[in-house]
Amino acid sequence: MMIIDAHVHLPVEEASDSLQQKKDKLLQEMKKNQVDKCIVISDSYFESTIGSMDDCVKLFKETQSVYVVGGISPLVAFKTQIEKLKDYLDKKLVVGIKLFTGHEEFYLTDESLREVYELAIQYNVPVLFHSGWDHSQYSDAKLVAEVARQYPQLKLICCHCFYPEIEKCQLLVEYSNVYFDISSVAEDETILEDMEVKIKKLIEVVPGRVLFGSDYSGCSQKAHIKFVRKLELSVGVEKKVLYGNAIQVYSIRG
Repeated sequence: MMIIDAHVHLPVEEASDSLQQKKDKLLQEMKKNQVDKCIVISDSYFESTIGSMDDCVKLFKETQSVYVVGGISPLVAFKTQIEKLKDYLDKKLVVGIKLFTGHEEFYLTDESLREVYELAIQYNVPVLFHSGWDHSQYSDAKLVAEVARQYPQLKLICCHCFYPEIEKCQLLVEYSNVYFDISSVAEDETILEDMEVKIKKLIEVVPGRVLFGSDYSGCSQKAHIKFVRKLELSVGVEKKVLYGNAIQVYSIRG
């Protein structure tokens, strides 16, 4: 069965590695775990161990198995980043936009993000946002609902499913434009059974809106694949989670 990992980053373990070395390690990890395609998310900063938007586009523009999501922040050269995004979207070199709410101190409802949301609608690409852990107030479920209502044509992807408070996803299932990626949910073995129960319940409610993701290299790609297999989903639903939903949301070829 095909696997698309819809949430990875360039490896961070060896800070001294070149970007090319990081790319090679990612491709090796994909091969080892039989992952057919992945979506690499860049940082919102111009210099980063996981690569800037420019870095990631340059690294992967000739790699057919890897797509790029461009990170952007209203706190970091916003106008410059918007122009870069427009150019890359025009050239079909990025397939989505990432907001690091919580990692950075801005709310999902920040007025300056209107330009990001309108751009995403124009080019029919999703906006991903960080959720969960500390500082979760920046992408609280109530804020997600507010944005989803205000922009019904906007595809929003809730990265990490508010980990570890997965139950918050249930507050958003009524919004058909809100999707969820399960990256990081297999991070802590001590709460793995609880994660399995809650993620399976979410998939049962919205099977067409849950995407497989691992958050490699911060988390294990292998562990997340094992996590999905352990859910014992029907073949049809497992196909949706492991690759079908990503193909649909990101408008990519399978």
